[in-house]
Amino acid sequence: MLPQQKRLNSNEIKRVLNKGIKYRGKYGMLVSVESNEDNKFAFVVSKKIGNAVQRHRMTRILREIAKELKEEKSIKSVYVGFKYCNDYEKLKEEFTSQFKKATKNI
Repeated sequence: MLPQQKRLNSNEIKRVLNKGIKYRGKYGMLVSVESNEDNKFAFVVSKKIGNAVQRHRMTRILREIAKELKEEKSIKSVYVGFKYCNDYEKLKEEFTSQFKKATKNI
């Protein structure tokens, strides 16, 4: 689990989804806004993906990837998953590329 200081609360999630810049990928979409604090994340996985086990597995993989990210620019991000992927390497490659685009463009 991500530490409390790295998680977005519900009001922050709404703000990011409404005002953020979207970066779409094969398995999901990263929505980001600039922040004055450390990097913060939230993960939303659609019920269209499959059963609860698959959704939770994808969320756990995304959390682990987010823990490893180190960037000099602070952003708040929400990842909205819409296609199931349980391959760590594929998800890491996509999430990392979307996160780098976000830090470059914000």
